[in-house]
Amino acid sequence: MIEFLVKKLELFFITLFILTLILFWAHIRLGDVEINKIVPEYIHYAGNLVTFNFGNSTESGMPIIEEMKLFFPPTIELLLLSLAVSFCFGIFLGIVGGLNHHSVLDKCVYGFCLLGSSVPVYWSAQIFILLFCIYIKIFPTTGNISMLYDVPRYSGFMVIDVFIQGNNEIIIDMLKHLTLPLISLSLVPCATFARITRRATINLTQNYFIKAAYCRGESRFDIGIHHVLRNILPDIVQKLNIIICNLYSSCILVEVIFDWPGTGLWITQSINNSDGRIIETTTFVLGTSFLLLNITLDILSTLVINRTRLTHG
Repeated sequence: MIEFLVKKLELFFITLFILTLILFWAHIRLGDVEINKIVPEYIHYAGNLVTFNFGNSTESGMPIIEEMKLFFPPTIELLLLSLAVSFCFGIFLGIVGGLNHHSVLDKCVYGFCLLGSSVPVYWSAQIFILLFCIYIKIFPTTGNISMLYDVPRYSGFMVIDVFIQGNNEIIIDMLKHLTLPLISLSLVPCATFARITRRATINLTQNYFIKAAYCRGESRFDIGIHHVLRNILPDIVQKLNIIICNLYSSCILVEVIFDWPGTGLWITQSINNSDGRIIETTTFVLGTSFLLLNITLDILSTLVINRTRLTHG
C-alpha cells in the first residue's frame, strides 16, 4: 500500500509540475519576459500559485482569492447535491432492473439508461426551461435565489445559509431555483450509475450465494441491500472519477444556462472579459483538485476491492 501511495504522489507532483509549466507558458505569452529571467520568473510564478497568492482580477480589481470564495461554494453545492441525487436514484434503479432482468421494469430502466446517457445536458436544460419556466411557469429561470431576499452568508453555501435563517418562504424560493439545475445536471450521471449497477447486478445474480438467498426465502429488497449493494461498490467506485469529471464539465453548461453564480459562470465571464489571471487561477485550482480527487478515489477503490476480496476469501 505504501508503494502504491508513493507512486500516486510521484505522478501527482509530476502532473502538477507540467500543469504549472503550461500555465507559465500561457502567462509569459501575455507579457514580455527576458530569456535569462525565465527560470526565476517561473519559480516566482509557481510559488505564488502553490501559496494561493493569485493576485487581483484585471476586470474587477478584487483579490482573486476573495472572488473564489464567492463563486466556488455554489458550484460545490450543486455538484455534491447532484452527485448524491444521481447516486441514490441510479443505484436504486440499477438494482431494481438487475434483480428483475428481462421484465418490463428492467426494460424501462434500460430505456432510461439509454435516454439519459444520450441526451446532452445543454439540450435537456433548455427543454426544462421551455416547459416548466415559460409554458407552465412554476420554476424561475435564473439564479439560486430571488433578488427580493437578502440571505446572510454564514457558510457561503446557499442551501445551508437559507436553512440556518429558517424562513420558510425563502426556503421554498431557494428550492424552486435549485430544482431545474439539479435535475438537468443529475440526469446523465444518474443514467450512468443505473447502467453500471444494472450490469453488475445481473452478473452478480448468477452467483450461488444470491441463488441461495432466494432459496432461503429472502425478499428482493433484502437481497438488494444486504448482498448486491455491498458487492457492486467496487464497480461503482472505479468509475467515480470519470463520472465526477464529466459532472463538472456539465456543471459549467448548467451554470451558464441557468445563470447559476458558480465557477462556470465566473470562467465564462472571465473569458469574455479577457481576464487571464482568473482563467489561469481556475485552471490551476480545478486541475489540482481533480488530481487530488483522482488519488483519493484510487486509494478508496483499492481499499474497497481489498475488503471485498477479504470478505469473500
